[in-house]
Amino acid sequence: MSIKYPFAGHIFNQSGGFMENFYTDKFSEERASNLHYPFASRGEWQLGSFLSRAELSLKFIDEFLSLDLIKGLGLSFSSARSLRARVELLPSGPRWLSREVSIPGFATKDPVVLYYRDSVGCMKFLLQNPIFANRIRFSPERQYDILGNRTYGDWVTSDGAWEMQEQVPVGTTVLGTILSSDKTLLSAMSGDRVAHPLLITAANIDSDVRMKASYNSLLLLALLPVPKFTGVPKPLHGILENRVIHACLDLICKPLKVVARHGDWMSDHAGNHPPRTASDILSPLSSLSSSMDPWNVAAYTKEAKTLYRLNGVDRPFWRDWILTTAGMPPNPHQIFPIEVLHHFHKCFWDHDVKWCIRAVGEDEINFRFALLQPRCGYRRFPAGISALKQVTGREHRNIQRYILGIIAGAAPLEFIVCIRALLDIRYLAQMRRVTTEALRAIGDALQTFHRYKDIIITGQYRVGKKNKPILHFEIPKLELLQSVVACIQWSGSLPQWSADSTEHSHGKFVKKPKLKTNGIEYYSQICRHLDRDEKVRMFDIATSTHESASAGSLGSNVADFDDFALDMDEWSAGLPAVGPDRAGRKMPDFFSVAAPILPSDSLTSPVPRTFSTATTGFHFNLKPNVPRAEVNDVAEDFNIPGLYVSIRDFLSHYLYDQDNRRISGRQGPTHGTVLPFDGVQVWHSVQVQNFNCDGMLRPPQRLFASPPSDDWPSGRCDTVLFRESVDPRSPQRPGLGLSGFFVGQIRLIFHPIWTLKTKLPFYLAYVQRFDIVSQPYMPRGQQTVPDPITGMYVLRRARRSDGSPMGAIIPFYHCHMPVNLIPKFGESADPYLTAETSMEDTREFFLNHYFDVEDFFHLRSSL
Repeated sequence: MSIKYPFAGHIFNQSGGFMENFYTDKFSEERASNLHYPFASRGEWQLGSFLSRAELSLKFIDEFLSLDLIKGLGLSFSSARSLRARVELLPSGPRWLSREVSIPGFATKDPVVLYYRDSVGCMKFLLQNPIFANRIRFSPERQYDILGNRTYGDWVTSDGAWEMQEQVPVGTTVLGTILSSDKTLLSAMSGDRVAHPLLITAANIDSDVRMKASYNSLLLLALLPVPKFTGVPKPLHGILENRVIHACLDLICKPLKVVARHGDWMSDHAGNHPPRTASDILSPLSSLSSSMDPWNVAAYTKEAKTLYRLNGVDRPFWRDWILTTAGMPPNPHQIFPIEVLHHFHKCFWDHDVKWCIRAVGEDEINFRFALLQPRCGYRRFPAGISALKQVTGREHRNIQRYILGIIAGAAPLEFIVCIRALLDIRYLAQMRRVTTEALRAIGDALQTFHRYKDIIITGQYRVGKKNKPILHFEIPKLELLQSVVACIQWSGSLPQWSADSTEHSHGKFVKKPKLKTNGIEYYSQICRHLDRDEKVRMFDIATSTHESASAGSLGSNVADFDDFALDMDEWSAGLPAVGPDRAGRKMPDFFSVAAPILPSDSLTSPVPRTFSTATTGFHFNLKPNVPRAEVNDVAEDFNIPGLYVSIRDFLSHYLYDQDNRRISGRQGPTHGTVLPFDGVQVWHSVQVQNFNCDGMLRPPQRLFASPPSDDWPSGRCDTVLFRESVDPRSPQRPGLGLSGFFVGQIRLIFHPIWTLKTKLPFYLAYVQRFDIVSQPYMPRGQQTVPDPITGMYVLRRARRSDGSPMGAIIPFYHCHMPVNLIPKFGESADPYLTAETSMEDTREFFLNHYFDVEDFFHLRSSL
């Protein structure tokens, strides 16, 4: 349920939309007869667009255009320069400006030049982009789940957006402005050339669109200068540079501040005008108040750091942003939302991992990481983690997957509880839709950390240089955990503020354009390159949109614009429909092409390669790894002595109860029955796909069930969460204690080859079951509970009375989702274990719900 803010985002009139601006361009008369003017035809435009976007030098483009075959095409351009001249005639976005910046009294090695664009113009440019036609929300709203709990998702669902809307006139739209900035190195192998891009986007754009690079929702607003001061003590260089940055941001954001105070008219893709738009940067922070002269930099900075722990900037750029200062508390998290990549993952690597290495021991923790069985698509650490260099955010996340199970048994119990509490906070805060229940859980986990955190100091796990103990927790990124709940309430869910997408954009905005420059005054050349690239992209969107509309019998005249605007919402539903920067590779969607598995007594249905239930999609290779083999031969190759009996038992019960599959200890007699088929086809792997907690598709994962080999003495076999009872249309999830589900290891994937025309309409798997181990502390009325220290279920391979693993045949569509098991190593890992044998030679395991954020949300209800 959603409650929208009343009287927000009223539409005043309709004019100046994206396509109307295109139709009224200065070359509109030429485009009435030639849509692709200044190019001679659609084909010539496609070639020109390709060459403009290709990572080719001017020399190579000239050589290509000089080929006899290309000359024979009769192109209107014959060189790279003439091609660029035509691109410059295309409709333009916000223009680039430049301005020299200086700090009185301080000299720099080179002139300090700021390259920037009109910030309000960039926001208008974003709002008019038809790619975002149905993906921008202009009214704050409060969302509730079916139980009536408040949920926080995109920025418009936050308390901050609602409270800001209350401060502006009726009908006005609050437009959230997101600024992101970080230095990036441009030199390769040598040199110190850096760039400092400033990116801008609108918080009102849906986060799932805003965070995808292929939608181009991020615009390069400015290239901030990186001054090199001369005649200044080295400790003051960083302080002066910060002041230059804030002075530049003050200049760049001045138009936005004016809009925030007085409002402005802005239109969307169709030309709909809200009456005024108030721009906001998301919140306030009070500036330093001091009696010291700000230009006495050394003394001012000393007092700022001593009294306020600030960096010496005397005029922060947000100080006079009206909605960030009027009537709102000066909390840093309101203007700087907690950023997952650095505040969570980088903090984990810089602190949690270092503590764990000290608590467990460097050699022991490296050995434990080396013993983890690899999973397809996920990095493993065969050499451990203590010596890793240049670790990225991806490695931070990969280490987080395993860290709790790795240290369990080897570190003090209080320390394990601390690490678990920090993991819980970070995982819960990464939900795309955070409920009030999750916020309470974050608060409880934070209290748990504070209750036991003294063990980190008393155990001397926090050390500095030369392993000297540090006896305090003055860690800014750790301190920000205090603001997680308040930040989510004020700004919405945290994943939308992650720097993953903005840092990924550095390659597109500065690194690749830099390669096309001559290395001299490259800032200006980068700006020209980006301007041409933007013109090509937007012209492609405009012409493709017009052609799509024309296919529906709409003409190219401006008179047809009203009819065209009515169809834009329908067109934009298929994002991204046009544009040269659309995603190059689409993620597979097994559900869209799957044949649904339905209960049926028929044995004559074809066996689809791709099929699905309500929660899981499956895809089998066209050719099996073993096209045909006898059952006894397969049993020997895969080391499954009871395979024949298990198949017979399955078939004897199949017609009576298709959808209930439990692996029990009882089997039928071992002789006297002939199987009704000649052999089996065997697959060594299969792909499965699930939805995340928000109903969005996750990338497919490959599961292995390969036979024993020299590299894998017991075979490479992955673990899966199976349903005991299946209604293919039900999205059921595990209940308390994994109710209705069990964990199993896939040992074999196959399908019978029938003598007659009858056949099973699905694939089969031989699965060995794991049981949950009872804990000493068991609440009354509960059969199973997780380990009270790690919070993870402890599993043990189920065995028959003769000691052999307990397995049975399961229809493969009972597979619910892959899960990860970590061997329970105890105080020290068995030195004879390897990554290939640890799953077979270990007695007990942890069901690792920290393996993936989605696994955490999915399995959390069962804890």
